[in-house]
Amino acid sequence: MLRLKKSASPAVPEWRLQGDWWDLCNCAIGCPCVFSSPPTHGFCEGVLTWLIRKGNYGSVRLDGDLAVVLVIHFEGTVFDKNREFGFLIDARANAEQREALTNIFLGKAGGAFAAWADLTLKVDGVEFVKMKVTCDDEKWRVHVPGKVKGLGGPFRKYMVPPGDTCRIYNAPRPEVVPGHLTLGEAKRNVVTGAFGRNWDWKGRSSKHIAFDLRGPQSFTWRKPLKKRA
Repeated sequence: MLRLKKSASPAVPEWRLQGDWWDLCNCAIGCPCVFSSPPTHGFCEGVLTWLIRKGNYGSVRLDGDLAVVLVIHFEGTVFDKNREFGFLIDARANAEQREALTNIFLGKAGGAFAAWADLTLKVDGVEFVKMKVTCDDEKWRVHVPGKVKGLGGPFRKYMVPPGDTCRIYNAPRPEVVPGHLTLGEAKRNVVTGAFGRNWDWKGRSSKHIAFDLRGPQSFTWRKPLKKRA
């Protein structure tokens, strides 16, 4: 009897994403989640945005300021297995780009998002929608009609020098791996019906980090200490 060989799963291509990430959440400004402390209210309701300036998934180009927006809820710290979220992906992405972004952000293509998937309880869904996402030094904007209205920017009250920003270096952010974080304030953070979630958290926390993410290499949150000679 002829036995058919099972076809091997296609190899995950090398990929890389570079751009700007920021969040808008319900924590007090300064966000204890930065250091894996419990959120201000014991839970997080947030909008996380990745604006991809440059990228590829194998031969599939991911340039053109494509964006991915995540609407998230969790209870506990950012390193607990607690995430419930849905992804909104830029409708301008073509079929190949949509498949690539879905594979990357759902953790199917390795890298940091595979480790992130290990901390996830439930994915509410993936939707391809029209959105307007822009980021410069002063304003971090995300607008998904009928779902998300968000605006963040640098926090400059009190003793921050004029024209400068408050930064934390090598902040341990699991969404984008450690990076240089600009402390910000959410001028607007409104979610209406996105994956059944609703909130309005004006005047709360926001943070920005430039990211450079790669895969499918394995990723771990902690590296072993080097042994002394």
